[in-house]
Amino acid sequence: MFLTINIRKYLVGQPRTKRARKAVIYLRGRIAHFTKTDIENVRIGQDLNNMIVKKYSKTMAPVRMSVKIEGGKATAEPFKQEVQQTADSVKSKDKKQETEKKEPAKK
Repeated sequence: MFLTINIRKYLVGQPRTKRARKAVIYLRGRIAHFTKTDIENVRIGQDLNNMIVKKYSKTMAPVRMSVKIEGGKATAEPFKQEVQQTADSVKSKDKKQETEKKEPAKK
């Protein structure tokens, strides 16, 4: 099951220092609602949690995720295309930094 949850309306009123924590709490509640399970039975994967802390709590973009339901427990993982995009962007930033270090500044 694929879900896209808009967190902007909820996070706009939250302080910046607490947005990541509040986003996870909100997402767990929405996932529980859509999968018809209890909040205690919803698990957020480590990759999705890292993406929430680094990307979504700052940009407040809609969160795309895949949810697996097994034995009454729901596990949320990031949508695979977004994981690849973030990994590619990190690699491209590293390459830019390496080329800047190798090439001396021209005056």
